[in-house]
Amino acid sequence: MKKCYAKLLAVLTAVLMTLAGAALAQEGGVLRIENGQLQPILKYSDPTAMDYSNEDSDILRFCVYVETDYDTDSDGRPDLVKVFAQVPRPAAEGKYKAAAIYDPTPYLAGTCNQNENRETELFEETPFDYQKLFEKGEKRVPTAEVTMLAFAKNAEPADWNYATPASSSGYYNIGEYDYFLLRGYAIIEACGIGTYGSEGFELCGMIPECDSHKAVVEWLAGDRVAYTDKTGTTAIKADWCNGSVAMTGASYGGTMLYEVATTGVKGLKTIVPVAGVASWYEYTNSQGIPIIYEVMYAHSLASYNCGGSYTDDTWTELKPGYGSWLWQIAHDQEATNGDFAPVWDMLEYGKNYANIQCSALIVQGLNDFNVTTKHADLMAQAFEKAGQTCKMLFHQDGHNSVEPRMINNELWYETLNKWYAHYLYGVDNGIENMPAVTVQSNVDGSFRTFEKWRDFDLQTFKANGIDMGDTAWIDSTSIATKAAFLREGFDAEPIPQSDYYISLTGEQAAKYVIDLPENTTIYGVPEIHVRLCADNPIADGQMITAVLVDTMEDPEKSFDAFVTDPANNSLVPFETDGTFSVDGGEYTMDIQKLVQQPARNVTFTYGWTDLRNPDCGYDTSEYTLQEEGLDPDEYYDYTFYLLPTVYTVAPGHKLTMVLTTWDPYRAFLDDDFKLDMTIKPEYSNYTYGMTVDNASIEVKLPVAK
Repeated sequence: MKKCYAKLLAVLTAVLMTLAGAALAQEGGVLRIENGQLQPILKYSDPTAMDYSNEDSDILRFCVYVETDYDTDSDGRPDLVKVFAQVPRPAAEGKYKAAAIYDPTPYLAGTCNQNENRETELFEETPFDYQKLFEKGEKRVPTAEVTMLAFAKNAEPADWNYATPASSSGYYNIGEYDYFLLRGYAIIEACGIGTYGSEGFELCGMIPECDSHKAVVEWLAGDRVAYTDKTGTTAIKADWCNGSVAMTGASYGGTMLYEVATTGVKGLKTIVPVAGVASWYEYTNSQGIPIIYEVMYAHSLASYNCGGSYTDDTWTELKPGYGSWLWQIAHDQEATNGDFAPVWDMLEYGKNYANIQCSALIVQGLNDFNVTTKHADLMAQAFEKAGQTCKMLFHQDGHNSVEPRMINNELWYETLNKWYAHYLYGVDNGIENMPAVTVQSNVDGSFRTFEKWRDFDLQTFKANGIDMGDTAWIDSTSIATKAAFLREGFDAEPIPQSDYYISLTGEQAAKYVIDLPENTTIYGVPEIHVRLCADNPIADGQMITAVLVDTMEDPEKSFDAFVTDPANNSLVPFETDGTFSVDGGEYTMDIQKLVQQPARNVTFTYGWTDLRNPDCGYDTSEYTLQEEGLDPDEYYDYTFYLLPTVYTVAPGHKLTMVLTTWDPYRAFLDDDFKLDMTIKPEYSNYTYGMTVDNASIEVKLPVAK
């Protein structure tokens, strides 16, 4: 009886899904649904062609200007943000309503490459009041309105197909979403205030920048005005849109998704962030210590994208006040020297979890040490607290996406198509029931699924010290000597980074072998508990480091591993593994497959903290400046919360933990233990050390069930 009922239920479900797809397809006889996905319905046209015109195109391309809520550049009017839209002609003609996929990546408008290594030259060393960014200005009042169909007839391709003053082309990814566009989704790109073509200041994650992207979603949902040009006289509606919006983007673009999702804006149904930043503190710091070459990173990224913050199209003169903001944000962040402070609090997104009203499909590289796995972890927790659907894909690449790859025998584009079809068009295809977590194995590249993220029990494992007694002494000066040999320049890496930690000897590091059952999979956040005594605990900013390294029992043997290539943007090499059709015909793209390389050691998770921050937890906000000094004769408890990971220690391998002082792959310090871009050959300023109580060490690993 149960089997018959199950078979009947399966048949009815299939029929209902078919009827739902058919009903959607019959809306104007345009959209086609098969296997829960939208199928190609449009003919491709090249928007970069010299003779491009909307007249004969199945896709209408045009730019509009959405009015935001804030006047960040103090010109008296709310900033306008430029929006580049690609809309299926049938939607413009009223044959159906198109859902929108929106990429808010700031780089797309064109980057200010001339600022990349001289952004401090833009500083105006005068105090800036952040409240000035929240001035409203006088709203525009349109005197006319035009339909999108009429407006698109006179669209100028130069609005999206242009070169910027500094060698970076605008909308360089213009074809990245063709797969979805040709299937009936509208594609929207807007780079936010302060970027080229838009008004205002580029603010690297602050609220007014978030608002500018929220405003675009509101325009698509019918709740915000847009204009045909910057005069702000002729309004244009997104009347071709069904009011359902998905946001997707990578890195800085993925960050915008988290920002907007935590506003609860109407119309945003789902986000697909790729390596997005959940916390700018966590991007530049870890447990009270800076972990990138500039703790004052916001000014650097902002000035790299600030084409709209100039008064002229040749990018030679900044708008009044912007140089002051760049200096102020840099000054405030640098002053923290790795500690948590109000300047970081306004750049934390997960704390606003209660506002989240959409689903999320988070994509994160396990070998991404640019935007690390902790960001995915923080936002997954935020979505769980909000009670919203959140799925996660962990892959073995670095700071990269996975669109042209096969995931569990399905092209990722097809998985995304199902995801968007469900959340934007209401297609009942069951994609919301996919496993909560999908992980690519570090052993063989296959994929494993889990029903819950962080579904683990911390287990304590024995750590056997290598060639040491009750204590271990680690001296930062000896690390400097080692680093000088390894790194003759900031980008020089004579040996693989993983080999560096294993190669540390004597007073450079304390090393321990962790006794693990064969084939153990670590799944979550490893914790290293240790008692340390610092010899010079007065200065703030003394980095201590813990890493886990996978190596062979036989140190002379190598093994196949997914190893990032520093010369290729720290990405894992790949090979072509077939092709797929973008348009259902001759427009094809290559399918990529990651390739393993021989390795003797793989460092797969890291932890960094400050000797001045004992007894702190996983929460960012705990790492505030410790005013009281530490006693140089006393031991203090520290916990390294290593980067979240999913990693299998295969048979024949061993797991080694390395404790050391400062990490030369992360930081160079000046005489006051603050970050310094200058690489000094003598390293005379590294004069601190610590004694490790070996008996105190607890290695707590989250073991997959």
